[in-house]
Amino acid sequence: MIHMNLIAVAEKNASLGALSQQVHVTNVADVERRYKKKYLTVAVAALLAVVGFSAYLSMKGVPAALDGVLPQSYLNLIGAKSAAAKATSPAGPTAEQIAQQQEAVAKARAAMSARDIVGEINPQALFNNKRTSYNSYLPLEKLSFQKTSLAQFLSFLNTASPDDIGFSECVYQAPNFYYLRGIAMKASSQHALMDRLKAVSKQFQTPIASEAATEVAAFGQFAVPQVRLDAVRGFVPAAEIPAEVKAFKSLAASNKVQLKGLDKPIVDDLGVYKRYVYNVTSTADFADLLNFFNVFANSTIRMGVSKADLRFAKKNLITTMRVEMFVLR
Repeated sequence: MIHMNLIAVAEKNASLGALSQQVHVTNVADVERRYKKKYLTVAVAALLAVVGFSAYLSMKGVPAALDGVLPQSYLNLIGAKSAAAKATSPAGPTAEQIAQQQEAVAKARAAMSARDIVGEINPQALFNNKRTSYNSYLPLEKLSFQKTSLAQFLSFLNTASPDDIGFSECVYQAPNFYYLRGIAMKASSQHALMDRLKAVSKQFQTPIASEAATEVAAFGQFAVPQVRLDAVRGFVPAAEIPAEVKAFKSLAASNKVQLKGLDKPIVDDLGVYKRYVYNVTSTADFADLLNFFNVFANSTIRMGVSKADLRFAKKNLITTMRVEMFVLR
């Protein structure tokens, strides 16, 4: 045995009085660590070489000598092109070229006519579209609608209401909204008025719960029978404001209607024109007020009434109106 032989040799050397050899034992774990470290160093160096080579190809392109040798999937991954393809690929526009293009666009825009610009923004504006609703009307058309529809509603109410119905409140607001409140002496009179209102209204509603009740309460939208959009034919120049206000006030006075509040307008700046709003009050009776509104609707006065609120306070009728006028800047 090797172990026993070593012991025998050691004993023999000891008898001679000298030990001339030493035994070295190899550590296997240390040897494995040294080999792993060497392999890791080689792998890292290879990886760095691949990364550097890929970066070079990505920036400089694939050399002609390697063109067709490297896999295309690898080249696509790193975003590399052949040197020939990179040389022939078109470059982006320079800053000077971009500035020239922007200047050319600006000149073309400046040369466009107003019609071309409107057509580009809203092509439908170039066509004579038929306006059929209040929201689609032009400013003066809205003013004309206000001026004429109020007189038509009050005239209808005057003829449609039985003699034994009294109103405590009547509100009419542009374009055609109304609210009525009152009392009837007989249920049949109440039913007759409600039926007539339904026939000339859109979205008619009433909060009355009982069929036999004599209370009058209703609201809806009046179907204006004669829509006029030419009752106001022009804006009022600023220099003509006093004369226009005076004409409106004189027309009312000639029909036994005294108006207060025409000296303190609220001015809204709408850009191209201004809207003058007057909160006007009157204590005229209904007959005189109705006659004034009918005459006003057929006059040349350039105003409209966007809201009228008629209320009975004790024994007097108090009417509050919102009168509007459009004034050129």
